[in-house]
Amino acid sequence: MRKRWIRGSLAVAVIAAGTAVTFQLATGSASAEDFARDLQISGVGDIVVDASRKRVFISDPDAGQLLTTDYDGKTLATTAGLAGLRGLALTEAGDRLYGVQPDGNAIVAIDPATSAKVATYPVGERAEKLALSAGKIWFSNRDGIGSVDVSGAQPVVTAAADFGDVRWYYAPMLAAVPGLPGVLAAAGDGISGDNYQLLDVSASTPGQLATTKIDGPYALEFSPDGSRLLTVAREGFRALSATDLTEIERYESRDTRGALAIGGNGTAAVAMSGLYGVGDAALFQPGTATAVRRLPLQSYNGTQLSLTDIAHLAWEPGGRRVFGVAAHSTTASGQRTKYSLQVLNTAKTVTVKLTVPAQADLNEPWTVSGAFGTNIPAGLPMTITRTAPSVSGGELIGPREVPANGRFSFVDIEPAAGKVTYAVSVPGDYDYSAAATTATVDVDVPSKATSLTLDRNGASYSYGTTVTFTAKLGATHSSRAVEIWADPSGPDEPNRLLRKANVDAKGNLSTTFKLARNTKMTAIFRGDARTPAKTVTSNVNTRAYVTTTLTKHYKTANIGSVSYQFFRRTTNPVVTGVINPHPGRKAYMQVDVHRGGKWILYAPKYYTLAGNKVTANWNWTRSVGSMYRVRFVYQWSKSGDTANVTTYGAYRYYTFTN
Repeated sequence: MRKRWIRGSLAVAVIAAGTAVTFQLATGSASAEDFARDLQISGVGDIVVDASRKRVFISDPDAGQLLTTDYDGKTLATTAGLAGLRGLALTEAGDRLYGVQPDGNAIVAIDPATSAKVATYPVGERAEKLALSAGKIWFSNRDGIGSVDVSGAQPVVTAAADFGDVRWYYAPMLAAVPGLPGVLAAAGDGISGDNYQLLDVSASTPGQLATTKIDGPYALEFSPDGSRLLTVAREGFRALSATDLTEIERYESRDTRGALAIGGNGTAAVAMSGLYGVGDAALFQPGTATAVRRLPLQSYNGTQLSLTDIAHLAWEPGGRRVFGVAAHSTTASGQRTKYSLQVLNTAKTVTVKLTVPAQADLNEPWTVSGAFGTNIPAGLPMTITRTAPSVSGGELIGPREVPANGRFSFVDIEPAAGKVTYAVSVPGDYDYSAAATTATVDVDVPSKATSLTLDRNGASYSYGTTVTFTAKLGATHSSRAVEIWADPSGPDEPNRLLRKANVDAKGNLSTTFKLARNTKMTAIFRGDARTPAKTVTSNVNTRAYVTTTLTKHYKTANIGSVSYQFFRRTTNPVVTGVINPHPGRKAYMQVDVHRGGKWILYAPKYYTLAGNKVTANWNWTRSVGSMYRVRFVYQWSKSGDTANVTTYGAYRYYTFTN
């Protein structure tokens, strides 16, 4: 009986587990996790693993059913009414499971989420083998290879036919791989002998890419990267080029029948009758002719296992388990009465603990230690990478190989404050999965504060004055960088960086800023590995720009030593004030009269600025010969804002005549 090719979506396997203090590795021997579970089936046609749902689908052609189990072998569903169901193929997206019903001349579609049949596609002739490629379902029979395109509103069936120079005598096995879109492999009995054929199925009519002859093909599968076509045949187990079918590699084997499954890293699991005897599957890796490991089959209820009756194997996509179906003989004559699901782990988990102190003192030593489990061999490459504040990037530290006793330790010290992190890793290969973990030590920062000053605090300056500000930094460990920022009053003016640079030899850093408002100046030292950060501020006051002018006078002359402007009693003086603008700002106009030898407040009033100007016409009662004075004032808060400090404009003196 020919052994069927096992189909499924294969992904690169990356197995890495652990916490901050432990990680797991994979060994190559049989695992305590290996087990067998009874299957309530009468026969087996194919097996497919759904990694996204952690389910295993097994077709039972004798009972006409599909069995769905979980990874523990527990039956989740039994779908009946599928007479003769054999080949299975799961789409790469995992949304459909397809199978062939040879006696029904049809292909069925099954929802893998529910295990329910959702569609039947009659193909008009007996379909026996199945594969998915180029968006189509490909099937084979003794007439050749056909397809079903279900991408449209209605399925389109293309009858089976021979392509190229190969004429099939029986339905050939089919193989496809997502990594090699549009390429289909076929192998089986041809009119002129056993043939292997590569077809380009990306076009409407398949085209032959290559052919070769190998006696007695039993299993066929592409490597995950699509570069190799692996086959078990009567002439042995070998790898062929996926472009021209030339032989790339021949593995240790005998004239044998067998089942085949390939993991994401290219390792092949092969169950063959002539190599290791009853009860074993073998693991082969690319580039190595001999098997690197054996996976003993698990006995079930004391029955004898028959390796030659393992019809199917399937590798967990992206994982480290191989699923198979084995027959159990309970009589001396070898009558097959039971089937079991074989769950075989290609790796065994061991642990390692990495121990470090949670905290350590600066420039004080501490110990890093680790202990591997007993199942990991000495000499396996390992890497410990150390990252620390004093190191640019990472550096290697500690042993480079797993020690003979599985234990290691070393002493470390750090001259700079911060976190020291150790990353332990063991690279994955065909015998061991990759694993990694980290551990961190917090190194204390010594309290050694520096001094930082910024001048001009409390000083007042006229509007528009450009002022030089100087920050002075004391002793630090390494960094000498200081920043000087300016934050003018008001939400409409952002805080801005004026200068960032290293201080000079005297610790000074200077910059200039043109003042228009009250301003908070800030000097910042960000700190370094041994010196805490420090910030100081300097608040400087800025006087408003205020001017007062009088117009419509007819002359200017002194009264005593003071210059007065003279107005006719019938003329209203025009008083104009100019103040630097600000949203909502008002100007305070102060008018005084001279009486009894002193100046007395006569007519105060607030005016809203129009831009930066306010104009007032004098219309109060005036006395000929009386002396007056007027000025505009910006008053902090009372003028509507606090952007400047209170500023008095200069007085303008005037009097009236007839």
